[in-house]
Amino acid sequence: MVTPLSEASDQQKLMLSMASGSQAAFGLIYDQLSVPTFAICNHYLKSPAAADEAMCGLWLYVWQNAAMLSGLDGSPWSIIIGTAERHAKHDAQTERLARGTATTVSR
Repeated sequence: MVTPLSEASDQQKLMLSMASGSQAAFGLIYDQLSVPTFAICNHYLKSPAAADEAMCGLWLYVWQNAAMLSGLDGSPWSIIIGTAERHAKHDAQTERLARGTATTVSR
């Protein structure tokens, strides 16, 4: 995803504000990215409850790691989207393993 320079700069400012503890900046970022990040979670996780749980985990991670995330190369939005995909894939794998273990245990 290519973003215009001014848009990327605005995204970076919001990320840095969030990294400094700004709840308002977090809210603005969440408002802009909640739909695409939920779509990613919903794609990888088959139940609505699992997608909701993944969203909570993702956004908690983004909040707690905003300083580190803001230092990565790329636009902040692409970094968060990529993070959402990695988290959702991991959660889906964990879910599959848990189902496999549950199936094995019940035999």
